Amino acid sequence: LPSLIAGRGFHVRVSSSPLILQSTKSAAVVDPNASGSFSLDPKSDEAKKLTSNMGLSTAQHSKLCDLTSLVVDWNSRVNLVSRKECTEPIVFGRHVLPSLALCAMPDSPIGSLIKDSNLDGSNEPLEAQKKRVADIGTGGGFPGLPLAIAYPNVDFLLVDSVGKKLTAVQNMADELGIANVKTHHGRVEELVDDPVKGRTHLRGYDGILGRSVTAMPRFCFWISDLLKKKEGKLMYIIGGDIEEIVTSQVEQDVPIDDLLGVAGASDKRVLVLSAEAVEDVARKSGETKRTQTSSSKKKKKGNSSKRRGSSNAKGQWQKRDNATPKQRGYERFERFES
Repeated sequence: LPSLIAGRGFHVRVSSSPLILQSTKSAAVVDPNASGSFSLDPKSDEAKKLTSNMGLSTAQHSKLCDLTSLVVDWNSRVNLVSRKECTEPIVFGRHVLPSLALCAMPDSPIGSLIKDSNLDGSNEPLEAQKKRVADIGTGGGFPGLPLAIAYPNVDFLLVDSVGKKLTAVQNMADELGIANVKTHHGRVEELVDDPVKGRTHLRGYDGILGRSVTAMPRFCFWISDLLKKKEGKLMYIIGGDIEEIVTSQVEQDVPIDDLLGVAGASDKRVLVLSAEAVEDVARKSGETKRTQTSSSKKKKKGNSSKRRGSSNAKGQWQKRDNATPKQRGYERFERFES
């Protein structure tokens, strides 16, 4: 990224690996012996150049700085990210920047990155142009919240099964005025099965995002019904080894270091799969849908009460003993003649 490294005080070491930023005044810190050790002060010149190079405005960068501060604050109450050395440079370097790396993906399903002109109330995007993206297993709001700041013309749904995390995420979105974010508390498999809103989710998303949520075959099984048939794509941030059934279907496989143009920024990479590929991986995953229903739960509860030897419930019908005389209430009735 020539425009990024042309700033004052930087030296470029040319190699086959990503470009390396070196400066005695640099705010970036990388421990070459530690995985995921990158940190960067969000208010530094290096950070501003990185986001500017991606196409973000000064106002958007300011929002990213505010988001970083809020994550640190909320993390002291709710475990959004690792609490070990949870500082603003660490949150920005290890969570915000890797999320923004998706902005640099070629042919991104999210769409072209447009600078946020809505911050001053002008140039409202047309509803017809809006795309829908779901961040599954968002946790502390990554990658969804930074991308929602970068793409104000895209609607984001952030899904997680941990309610207290989503409460923090929604609070941060509201405080920052990120109007294009909604949250859903629950399992992703339940979205399509919802009898009321299921149709709005079925084949309704241009892009699905995930960041080391679970094994990719299982993740593909979870989200296969959400992607639009033709243009829908999965963008998944992952590290380590990948299953063979996934690698054979990958359209793009790009290290985050390459996307950011900074060596040591992350040890993870971004994989892109088409909707068709996601369906194929889902079929081969060996996963099955949960079939437990509310009626089966009631049945289990009833059986458990019998096993405990509990007494009959008040008012419960019992089998009548025919040998017992009926109690009609008028056995001693006598008629008196007037």
